Formats: sequence, C-alpha cells, structure tokens
Amino acid sequence: MKNLAIVVQNLHNGGAERMAANMSKELAKSLNVYLIVFDSGEAIYSYGGKLIDLKCPPLENAAVLKRVINTLNRVRRLRYIKKKYNIECTISHMGGANLVNILSRRKDKVISVYHSMPSKEFEVSFKNRTVQRFIGKHSDRYVMVSEPAVKDMHENFGVPENKLSCIYNFVDAEEIRKLGEEKLPAEAGEFIAAHEKVLVHAGRLTALKAQHRLIKLLAALRGKGSNAGLILLGDGEEKETLKANAAEYGVAGHVLFTGEVKNPFRYIKNSDVFVLCSRYEGLPMVLIEALCLKCPVVSVDMKSGAREILAPGTDCDRAAEAVEHAEYGILTPPGEDEKEDAFLLDAVYELLYDEELRRGYLDKSDEAVKRFSAGNIIRQWLEL
Repeated sequence: MKNLAIVVQNLHNGGAERMAANMSKELAKSLNVYLIVFDSGEAIYSYGGKLIDLKCPPLENAAVLKRVINTLNRVRRLRYIKKKYNIECTISHMGGANLVNILSRRKDKVISVYHSMPSKEFEVSFKNRTVQRFIGKHSDRYVMVSEPAVKDMHENFGVPENKLSCIYNFVDAEEIRKLGEEKLPAEAGEFIAAHEKVLVHAGRLTALKAQHRLIKLLAALRGKGSNAGLILLGDGEEKETLKANAAEYGVAGHVLFTGEVKNPFRYIKNSDVFVLCSRYEGLPMVLIEALCLKCPVVSVDMKSGAREILAPGTDCDRAAEAVEHAEYGILTPPGEDEKEDAFLLDAVYELLYDEELRRGYLDKSDEAVKRFSAGNIIRQWLEL
C-alpha cells in the first residue's frame, strides 16, 4: 500500500480540519495514512491512520522572528517524517500547511487544498498573488472545494488552470445520522421543548459568518407571533457581541449558545430549520450535513458553495435576487440591508410553517446528499 501524509493545523478548529480528519478515515481503507498536525491539543475530530503531532502550535502574537523560526521547525520536522515513513504523496489543507508541505518536499508528490473563496478571504494584492502563484507552481495540483473558487484563484491570483482542480468535500452520511440519534444534553432538550420552532446554525462565531443576522431574524419571527428559538453551535470572538445583540433585541432567553461541541449533529437533528447567512464560504458542509439529518435549509446565496449544493445545474456566477425555491433548499439574496433581511425572514417563516414545502424538501434530502458521498469523492482523490 502507498504511504500518504495528510497535513493540517489541528483537529478542532473548523471545516478544513474536520475534512482532513474525515479524509484520513476514508483513505486509510486503501492507503497507509499518516495524519500530521502542528498541534494535537484540544482535538475533537475522529481520524484514521497514524496521528503524528509536530508540536509546533501557532504563535500568532509572537514576534516575527519567532514565527519564522516556528515555521522552519515545522518544515524540518515534516521533512523528517516524510523521510522516515517514505511518504509518496502529501495532501495539505489551507495556506500555512500548504507552504510547509511545499518547503518540506522530498520525493513526494505535493497536493495543496484550499477550502474558502480566496478573494473573499484575503486582499487581491501583489503579495497575496505571489504567495498563491508560488503554491500553485510548486504543487503538483492545487485543489479547490468549489468551482467558483477555481475560477477566482485563476482569474484573481494568476494560478494556471492546468494546476487547479475542483473536488468537493464529502460527508459520511451514515456516521452523521448515527451521531444525530444521540441524546441531547438536558439544557438543550429543555430549550427545544420550550419553543414551538427551533432554528439552528453551526460554525465559528466570527464576523464573516454574520450570525448577528440570525439574532435579528429571531426577533422578527417572534414579532410575527412565532414562539421560535435559536441554537448557535460553536465558539469564537463574536460570542459576547452576539449575546449583547440578543439582549438588545429582547431575545436573550431564546438563544442557546452551546460553545464548541463534539457532536453538533444531535442538535441539528432536533431542530426545524438550518439557516446559513455567511458573507462567503468555500463549500459550506453544514448545509449538506443538515440535509443528511432531514433538517431543511435556508441559505444566503453567497459567492461560493451554497448554490452548488442547493441548486446544482444552475450558473454558479448568478445570485438570487429574491426568495429562490431551489431544488434542495431555499436561497436568498446576498447582502445585509433591510430588503435582504426581509427576504431571509420570508424564506425561514415559509419553511417553518408551510408543511407541503417542508415535505417536498425532506423527500429530496437523500438525493441532495448523494453527490457528496464519501464513495464518490474519495474515488476522485484516489484517481488524483
């Protein structure tokens, strides 16, 4: 069996990290997999293969020299691991890991993966164009997780098309459904029982996820007479601001902040609608996971990902101009003014209370998930 390394920052921080862990489990069925992390502390994602901790955690607030030395230590230690285990191919996830992977190259093939929308993640500047072209040039393949991200990386950052590929992330639907059946913590069970309808969202509490719109949405729903509650799964720097928003809108008692949880699926399974209003995404896996759990979804039609999941076959460059009843969920226009908020409210209210519409989407949810099955996606990775 071939020896494959997968490199990622950690096993607890977000979608890219979870996907690296999931990839290690699937690829370990046919390859010798070594999952290499810079810091294994606080790991919450299960994985496959052999876990190797380089013990080089990030030093974000350190002086430049210390951060440079930390990066060089990562390169040195990863190069040693590649030699020790005769690694033939190394897949790295996200910018820092991609650079370390390239700089530690021996005889292995190097595949870099980027999980977001590059021009939304950082400025299209000379510096960033240079970095992305460097990654593209020195990788055997640069993989994006959505077609708009491929186009963005080529047109805005100059990475050659022949170096770019799109491979969607995948879900383990069987495992997600199994985890969804686990019993809820008492606090969550009581919260859900106290509300007629429950909205749910999962993701880091950051400005780019725009969870403040969900607080405003909840207040508007309750203003229409709905006894609705909102569960926010995740943690982040915006948590205290969001709590203040909830108090300002008079819904503090109707928002459950869970913090980071190991099993978000049991919360989603027991909720009525999953709502996503991020300013941008790569491929928002939470939408696919919600569909796995028979939780219908409403998503803002941000630049990348949501349309590919909910409205396959439509032009990825278009954006909803009103409430769009897409094939597998509802899309609403991007933007955050009163008009867009009104569209979001209409879509969520409709999906909460129109039983015929809900049933139609629930009946199609398994069909929506099939395109993102582990079998389909891992086959593409093995071919690559």
